[in-house]
Amino acid sequence: MPKKPNRPREAAELRRHAEARLRERMSHQRLAVGDPKAEADPRRLLHELQVHQVELEVQNAELQEARNRTEALLEKYTDLYDFAPVGYFSVDEQGRIMEANLTGAGLLGVDRSQIISRRLPHFVAPTSQPIFQAFLERVFAGTGKQVCEAA
Repeated sequence: MPKKPNRPREAAELRRHAEARLRERMSHQRLAVGDPKAEADPRRLLHELQVHQVELEVQNAELQEARNRTEALLEKYTDLYDFAPVGYFSVDEQGRIMEANLTGAGLLGVDRSQIISRRLPHFVAPTSQPIFQAFLERVFAGTGKQVCEAA
């Protein structure tokens, strides 16, 4: 779905740009000229459709550029996450592991694909589990930065 301009100025600028590109195209193409009165409305309609087509082409090019930038950034940050020298775990409120990086999986001694959906507290010593569970509750309560030491 094409991105709609956020502001009237952007829409006007896009239209001016589209009309300029269309004029450039039209200078290379010559239409057969018939009766001006009979062709006035169809020619105007044709012009509007062509302008709209160019607007969509410009928007499509902008969206493709944005997509390419987004994909490059995703790849960069995925590499940073996966190959970080510290373990990262994304967990839900029950402590189920939703994502883990390679270092985190290595720290637990389990293949990364095998720890997804398992509960992180199962990897914590039984004596530290109440402390860890209280930590998770504080984290998900959103009471600021939290620290927990567990074995």
